[in-house]
Amino acid sequence: MDGAAAGLVLCLFGAVLARRDLRGIVRRLTWRRAMATIRFEPGPSWRIDYMLADGVPVSVVTRDLRLLARREGDGPVTLLVDPRAPGRVDLPGRPGLGLACGAWLVGLGLVALLR
Repeated sequence: MDGAAAGLVLCLFGAVLARRDLRGIVRRLTWRRAMATIRFEPGPSWRIDYMLADGVPVSVVTRDLRLLARREGDGPVTLLVDPRAPGRVDLPGRPGLGLACGAWLVGLGLVALLR
């Protein structure tokens, strides 16, 4: 495999590793923040209640455990709300090891491409 192909493969692997963290960073920049309460309901499901900036109450029911696993304790939670669709929410997580390893692989790939 020549240097250009290896560099392209490394860039691709890095992008795949960093995708979730990069999506979270973009959402932090473009989506709005809201304070929410999360309650367990039979089913099993969770109800997320929050208010939009204009005072409209919104209630979302979810079964997504990945979304709720990023919570850091009990009580009110800060979440991100899609301004185009208020029913789409995301709990912001901190960028993790995927972003660091992905950026490192993209950097190696760029070095291999430019060499």
